[in-house]
Amino acid sequence: MKAAVLGSPIAHSLSPLLHRTGYATLGLDEWSYQRFELTAADLPSFLAGLDESWRGFSLTMPLKQACLEVADEVTALAARAGAGNTLVRTPTGWRADNTDIPGLVAALRPSWGGWTSAAVLGAGATARSAILALDELGVTAVTVYARRPAQADDLICWAATATPGLRVTAADLGSWAAGGEPAVISTLPAGAIDGTGIAPGGGLVFDAVYAGWPTPLARAAASAGRTVVGGAELLLAQALLQFEQFTGVRPDTEVLRRALAAAIEPKIVMVGFMGAGKTTVGRALASWLGRPFVDTDELIAASAGRSIAEIFAEDGEQFFRRLEAEAIIEVLTGAPAVVSLGGGAVGTRAVREALTGHRVVFLDVGYDEALARVGADSGRPVLARPDLPELYAARQQLYREVATVTVPSTGEPGQTHQELADQLTSRVLAALA
Repeated sequence: MKAAVLGSPIAHSLSPLLHRTGYATLGLDEWSYQRFELTAADLPSFLAGLDESWRGFSLTMPLKQACLEVADEVTALAARAGAGNTLVRTPTGWRADNTDIPGLVAALRPSWGGWTSAAVLGAGATARSAILALDELGVTAVTVYARRPAQADDLICWAATATPGLRVTAADLGSWAAGGEPAVISTLPAGAIDGTGIAPGGGLVFDAVYAGWPTPLARAAASAGRTVVGGAELLLAQALLQFEQFTGVRPDTEVLRRALAAAIEPKIVMVGFMGAGKTTVGRALASWLGRPFVDTDELIAASAGRSIAEIFAEDGEQFFRRLEAEAIIEVLTGAPAVVSLGGGAVGTRAVREALTGHRVVFLDVGYDEALARVGADSGRPVLARPDLPELYAARQQLYREVATVTVPSTGEPGQTHQELADQLTSRVLAALA
């Protein structure tokens, strides 16, 4: 039996981790869960080419509206929201559903204080789910705080039909902290607001962001005495509902919660040109921090049963880059670790996207020094490229773009290899402190 997450981009998706963890805990060895990057235009032909072994899909943007058009059946909740996040195979075809709304209700209910008014920050697609969840929780008045009044107006028009018993009004996002609503639901991306001006007192703040926790909004809300609920609880709750629809059984919530917490913790990722010392320093850093170490080149070679040079020679660079991106995404959405990437990994857009939120260390080595360190290593296909200096310059720019800290990979005359490694490891530890 097969399931997958669909959308674009999906490099950050933790759905594979959650569903695979559920399969493992329940002994569902016949089940697999994959990820496919698709646009809305791709969805009809993708579904048409599937066999009966495909049982369900988790959907992210830009497929949440498109799924309603291709489904053979649409649940009342998905129709009401005008969006779905789930496709489930039934005897009559594909059923579109929305588990985001009951997932948010489940995330909020344990801390819910019976409030009848609430604030929703943001007027995008997630705001619709928030309004429907608040309606389910008994709220009668919602203020939508948005930067763009026209978008808020569209949301109010939709709510008039979708939630006729709920009064929805709009206000400028900059005034949300002064609004005084006891329950605040932020659907905004990371960094959009920081909680400045939030008044002390009771109430609840939900922040849909789940990476980089606690967010500035969460810290400010907790300092003000609010109960804080993070986006991880929504992510977990909606995935549990999907899992049950796909398989007919429900996994252990706490096992999945622990797996999710570990996956959300930022990884330490070493990037840089060949010869920068990523593997040597990464291994030492992992030992110092008591974390596992993963060299993605070694991981790919072990999985393929061939060296990187053999993969390049037999299947080409494009094939290798696809294997590499898949391996890196899986590592970055897994357990805490120190990770070393191959020198060309950052050239793949999906890898750069997946690095967001992690602690990326750029070991900056000069071109001549890099070549002197690696010598005539026949296991490095890149050494045969005639445009190697230009490639170095282009990659240096990408390393700088993804890095959260940059550490010079330079040593002193006469240093041994071990002395240089110790010096670089100390520099990285100091930079990360």
